[in-house]
Amino acid sequence: MIPNGLKVGDTYEYCGLTYKVTGVVGENYLSERIGESSPSDQAEPKTEEVSDYESLPYAQLKKLCADRGLDAKGSKADLIARLEG
Repeated sequence: MIPNGLKVGDTYEYCGLTYKVTGVVGENYLSERIGESSPSDQAEPKTEEVSDYESLPYAQLKKLCADRGLDAKGSKADLIARLEG
């Protein structure tokens, strides 16, 4: 269950996953998954090791852009273009 009283930017855990609130619409929260709570999950590849951005899922491309301080919005092609820069 999502806790009440969250604000944009707050994080919460649900079913072993960590989410960040990206917006509030009425009584509903818009959120995106930002990480796993369990260390047993596979580690994401380091940015230096990535040679084929096309094979990565959209969410991982967004995270790579955010980690590099790049705009993480747009299509998969937009994100790849920024990463290849």
